[in-house]
Amino acid sequence: MSNKPCTHECLAATPLSKVLICRECGVVHLHLQNMSVRLEVADFLSFADTMAEAAHQARAGQKDKSKRAGFTVVKSSTRLN
Repeated sequence: MSNKPCTHECLAATPLSKVLICRECGVVHLHLQNMSVRLEVADFLSFADTMAEAAHQARAGQKDKSKRAGFTVVKSSTRLN
């Protein structure tokens, strides 16, 4: 076991989050506001793939939403309550 301190390299950063990696330890540090998660590189890559797919699906939903026609509210002739 090495006593050498980790050397963190910034992979990406936004006002909301930051991703750092220590290539010697093989650990990715994900900081999201006041939460921090440490993942091995393979686990981080799997998580990143999941988030990328989720972002793709969310964006597709936003595009579909903008294409939808407005809807009409039909007032019922009887009261439900």
